[in-house]
Amino acid sequence: MKAKHAILFIAGMVLAFSSCKQKPGNSATTVTEVPQKDTVQQKEEPKLNASEDLNEAARFVAGMPIENHDSKLYALTQTEAWKAHSKNMDQIWNSFLQTAPKVMAFSQNELNEVNSRCKTVFYPFGGPDYLFPNTFFPNMDTYFLIGLERPGNAIKVKHPSTATYRLYQNAVSDILNLSFFRTLDMKVELANDTIDGVVPIISMLMARSDRQIVSITHKKINEEGTIVDMDENDTATGNRSKMVEFKYFRKGTNKLQTLYYLSTDLSNGGLGGNKPLMAYIDKLDQTTTACFIKSASYLMHTSYFSIIRDAVLNHACAVMQDDSGIPLRFYDKSKWDINLYGAFTQPINMFAKYPQPDLRDAYQTQEPKPINFRIGYARQSNLQLCLLKNQGEE
Repeated sequence: MKAKHAILFIAGMVLAFSSCKQKPGNSATTVTEVPQKDTVQQKEEPKLNASEDLNEAARFVAGMPIENHDSKLYALTQTEAWKAHSKNMDQIWNSFLQTAPKVMAFSQNELNEVNSRCKTVFYPFGGPDYLFPNTFFPNMDTYFLIGLERPGNAIKVKHPSTATYRLYQNAVSDILNLSFFRTLDMKVELANDTIDGVVPIISMLMARSDRQIVSITHKKINEEGTIVDMDENDTATGNRSKMVEFKYFRKGTNKLQTLYYLSTDLSNGGLGGNKPLMAYIDKLDQTTTACFIKSASYLMHTSYFSIIRDAVLNHACAVMQDDSGIPLRFYDKSKWDINLYGAFTQPINMFAKYPQPDLRDAYQTQEPKPINFRIGYARQSNLQLCLLKNQGEE
């Protein structure tokens, strides 16, 4: 569905740059609570417990050290094959670390109002791109990512080999270097018994961006648009879960965040008949929902994706996108303020049939702010921040 569903992103999460059984582990990583002010009695917040199993598996495939020296995974980190993998992953991640501070600075300078107001990021065509939305919008309560790749399950390390490690390296190198996944590559890399869907990829990126995973659970959306647990009937009929929930927090904080990944078709034919998802979107609070669109294969430029395009315009108060998102002509100027960043003249050759002359003219006649990092398909990157007017008024 997307030339590589802008997957997989950059994580503003890199504040620390460091370093799916579906139940959290017993070993807890605790976060220090905020001290009480003066003598005023404050209600204690429960400490967040990270799953040792989920996080150590994520760290292992991410090429990061294992803290529990008694575990099987620690022993595997002593092999020459894993050490070479760790070195390669460090090199891949370091290329991202050169870009991350620039993205974080953009977020702080240009997205402060959005980050203060919004609680949810809706990311259609995002695939497993955890990094970018979490870097641009680092403190949201909820992130909702949609792609075509199947969710899969939590990481299970069995008998890793050099070929196994290479699959993990390839799976993340594109998102870190190009800011998007290449769909054809993803089909090969995720269709094997080593990397089970996108869950291992998201887990690995969370580990590298210093997030602590609390749980990974399969979910579904009911007819009322509410996210609920899979039930016995789903298991009995062999229904394959198309949705997964991550509960996690940034190390050093006590804020629990949630990421949902849903595998579904967003074309009119797919979304039009998906009543649960449409009901979920209809329940989004427009005043607190931001939408992120990147490397979206210009799908919303066509009539075949008009339903998801209208859904975004009707249920978000802010849309940040590159030129592959919603065409400029669909933003009613009486309702939206458009802020331009970077440079745009025309799409890359693969998408030449979506020229957007009105967007090109806007870049030529207005004064877009520069951006100093690459995002989207073109080396000459661009972003548009579209803000619904009259927000905050009674």
